[in-house]
Amino acid sequence: MELLKFATGNAKLSKRLIFSLPAGYSCPNAGVCKTFADRTTGKITDLPQYSGTDADEFRCFAAMAEVRPNVREARWHNWDLIREAIYSTESDTKKQLNVLTGVIEMSLAVQPALDLVRVHESGDYYTELYMHAWLNAARNFSNMQFYSYTKSLGMWYNLRKYIPKNMYFTASWGGVLDSMISQYPRTFKRHARVVYTEQEAIDLGLEIDHDDSHCLGDKPFALLVHGSQRAGSDAMAVLTQRKKAGEFVGYNKSNQTKPVTLTTV
Repeated sequence: MELLKFATGNAKLSKRLIFSLPAGYSCPNAGVCKTFADRTTGKITDLPQYSGTDADEFRCFAAMAEVRPNVREARWHNWDLIREAIYSTESDTKKQLNVLTGVIEMSLAVQPALDLVRVHESGDYYTELYMHAWLNAARNFSNMQFYSYTKSLGMWYNLRKYIPKNMYFTASWGGVLDSMISQYPRTFKRHARVVYTEQEAIDLGLEIDHDDSHCLGDKPFALLVHGSQRAGSDAMAVLTQRKKAGEFVGYNKSNQTKPVTLTTV
């Protein structure tokens, strides 16, 4: 039986299991960051930017990795396998949930012995059934901690009673459901906003996270814009200025400026 593919860390994150789906295609509630990489060529396409939020515009950080064929192949493999697991079962939601949960659990069982799992470096929860399957798997792997950034806030809210203690969701600003973050503060107490500068984070009263440690906390935080941004965008202009100043522009081995941990004042 084919199993899902996981990575173990990346340029930003230390050793942990990382699961991904294709960027954009699996992100039904993305707004300012909806970016696609063509499955065959890896060519990047940005959708017109969504104006229904006050979040800063930026290109999806994870999508740019899909210009590499091996990354694209792994993410599409996962999405194909998940959809096959669902649709090869009779149109019985309970059976589909059980089958998909089983696929996730069997795939986790053969991974390296790491106790932290990031669900979706790329991609998002695209149906409630799919999110529910991850909740079931997390509950059954109680010795591990699972976490996700997500813009699928409606699904999160609907399934909030099923979320086990070892699954941590962070609401990601910049989607079509941003208003829910303020509307339901008890549910979405942990949320993240992409900022262009350290000063912007300080003005918002937010600490900047550089290693996903805030995803296991209980308060909102900021993420500093990085990576390859759309030509002509405000995000690209900011990164160009930061690069000229010798400041942090991305998480990679060639970057000579280490991120600075900032505290709010």
